[in-house]
Amino acid sequence: MTITVEYVPEEDTLAIVTIKETQSASLRTTNAILIAALLISSYFLNVLFIVAVLITKSFRTTIYLMYCHLGFVNIIDLSFNIFFALIFVANGNWNMSNGMCTFNVAIQEFVHLHTLFVLMIIGAERALGIILGPEYVTHGHKYLSGLRITGVSLILSCVSISFASVVFMNVIPTKPFRNRYVCGIDGGGPIGYVIARLIVYTGCLAVILVAIGAILQKRTAASISPNTQEYAEFIKRNRAMQEHRSRAKLMIFITCVFLCIEGPYITLCFFYETYNSREFSDVSIDVPQDADTLITWLKFVFPLICPIIMLSWCNDVWTKVKEVMCCRSYDPPTIGHMPGNRENSDLSPVMTVVGGEHGVRVKSDAQGGYRLRPGWVPTPSVSSYESEAPSSVTQETTIPVVTHTQQPSVASTLSTPSPSETPKPKEGKSPRNAPSKIPRQIPQFKPKRHNPKPIKSSSQTIKPL
Repeated sequence: MTITVEYVPEEDTLAIVTIKETQSASLRTTNAILIAALLISSYFLNVLFIVAVLITKSFRTTIYLMYCHLGFVNIIDLSFNIFFALIFVANGNWNMSNGMCTFNVAIQEFVHLHTLFVLMIIGAERALGIILGPEYVTHGHKYLSGLRITGVSLILSCVSISFASVVFMNVIPTKPFRNRYVCGIDGGGPIGYVIARLIVYTGCLAVILVAIGAILQKRTAASISPNTQEYAEFIKRNRAMQEHRSRAKLMIFITCVFLCIEGPYITLCFFYETYNSREFSDVSIDVPQDADTLITWLKFVFPLICPIIMLSWCNDVWTKVKEVMCCRSYDPPTIGHMPGNRENSDLSPVMTVVGGEHGVRVKSDAQGGYRLRPGWVPTPSVSSYESEAPSSVTQETTIPVVTHTQQPSVASTLSTPSPSETPKPKEGKSPRNAPSKIPRQIPQFKPKRHNPKPIKSSSQTIKPL
């Protein structure tokens, strides 16, 4: 009896199949985590830009509202494309209905076409301002008002919806692509739909390129008016034109990023639909798995990069975002109505100790003068001055005011008369925020006899240590 031995390929063995399934599950989990992080961060940045523009009255201009429109398109892409891709990757297969798969394809067509329309409107508006010059920048509402731009945007939105709604027809088959994580148009569809979309895309790109050429044209230097009264108006016009060009260059940058990131996916769809259409049934093309996945991942990154570019380019919007997020203001604070009130805490009244034939007395500045106190010690000590006998010589000592709990120590050789002969000190002005009590009498001092040399008429200022 002959025993038949059959061999099984190594890749079909149970061990190899189990390893492949484990690796596939691990890769699927990693992709799900990455797509979820991308989805959350993209949502946050787009909503942050839109809220920062809408809550600020000065930002609700035509150009900023058009960039907000671009942010809304990104949110639609995140909600119905990347979110569906996350569900597809997490489950391992498409668990939703065929109608949702067709809706996913329609949303992709709408997002691609409408993004080009929005960039085309922004480029046309910026190019018109460059051509007309400062007259358009200062009186732009006369040429292209916000109501007109809104009307044009609604018309282009209807065109985008019309092209996307063709996908719901039975003549265009759709299916989920495992390597793309999203649905797409399957083979066997009409080539006319591909040609119509290609013509519209080419027309949008042509208008955008013409606008970019007008924006990047050679600038002519503006001459300064000889009238000095027009300098302010000249500077205002130049700053307005500079800001106008800056927002135009932002449109150019976003367009280049869109073509580099979304362009490969759109090109891939065109090639696949063309070669697998009814008219070319004899020819078919298959996209490698790695290339399909990489190109799809590039498409997912655009809703994240777009708000980052807009926030980085528009410094005024980014400053507002930091104020909202960090609860802080970059404007200088204003306290009261007089700027001098902020410096009162650094000032102290100047008092003078006067000695002469009438005795030692405290004299305040009659005009309420103030002097800065550069970190003085609260317990000052005053140096002494000497004389042989009372004379008509007057010596003045300047000391800072001390509180009622701190008594200055003053040593002097002047003879002090009785309290009845000591005149009362004059009332001086004191600051509102630094009340103090001035001693009415100064105790008697004994003269020193080690230096009998008389002092000539002079004035000494004693500084605190």
